[in-house]
Amino acid sequence: MPADAKILQRLRGRIAALERSGNGVRTDDSGEALPFGVAELDGHLPWGGLAAGAVHEILDGDLRKIPQKSEKATKYLLKAKHEDGFQGAVTGFAAALAGKAQAARAAPVVWIAPRLERRESLYGPGLLEFGLDPANLVVVRIPSGSEFGATALWAMEEALRAPAVGLVCAEIEEMDLTASRRLQLAAEAGNGLGLLLRRAPRGAALPPTASVSRWRVSSLPGSPADEDERLPGRLPGRPRWRAELLRARGGRPKTWDLEWRDERTDPSRDGDAVGKTAGGFALVPPLRDRPLPQETERKAPAASRGPGLRRLRSA
Repeated sequence: MPADAKILQRLRGRIAALERSGNGVRTDDSGEALPFGVAELDGHLPWGGLAAGAVHEILDGDLRKIPQKSEKATKYLLKAKHEDGFQGAVTGFAAALAGKAQAARAAPVVWIAPRLERRESLYGPGLLEFGLDPANLVVVRIPSGSEFGATALWAMEEALRAPAVGLVCAEIEEMDLTASRRLQLAAEAGNGLGLLLRRAPRGAALPPTASVSRWRVSSLPGSPADEDERLPGRLPGRPRWRAELLRARGGRPKTWDLEWRDERTDPSRDGDAVGKTAGGFALVPPLRDRPLPQETERKAPAASRGPGLRRLRSA
């Protein structure tokens, strides 16, 4: 008889808790985690989702250009200007996770970001489409000066320790291993859930951190607007991401193509769920095979010339 999925998820969480305790990382006995809602993805993760009492990194996979080295030689090429901003894919992906945490934990979300004059990374109606209610969102804006890193790390550490916070998302570029360990210890103390949004171009060396998992998220072409005729007016289609699990404590790397489905307007979902939940992740369906043009169709233009041309050639 196949085992119950909830029992397996609970067992995975407890095993991961024991493993993390042996590595000096504390967690609660319940093995609480934030599931993606995709069985294939949650089943691959040791905790059945994103582990609570932990910090997870999300790298911007759409960044292709390696930043220039600063005058001071550094081992890791993670220098970038705050004015460059994040691509929409990583922000939307983080907002979707934050919305799920906001609903599951019934607690507000704290988002820490630099204060910039020419850019606003958070747009209320857009966040709402990913299930993140702006009414329960606390945005912490910090001047993007020389003191940004220290202030942002302090703010994230304090928010992770607060039991009334559902999730902490922070746009912090640079930190050393000691700072990341402080964040991880704060998450364990308050059973907090943290997301670190960072820019890391492909091919650049990634510095070690104490984060429990590290992801790279990049954009994919959205679903065709006419993919489902029952959803009129859905332009430009469902957003899609490529989520690469680069590292996970107690897990193995893997890649998934995900999309966001808005259950409020999707009649293909359970009728009881429509209008009650903002949406959820789903695997991108495989490409459908299209029939190749028939040989007769390829010869159709020649046949359309009529029999007169054939009679002329025979003469």
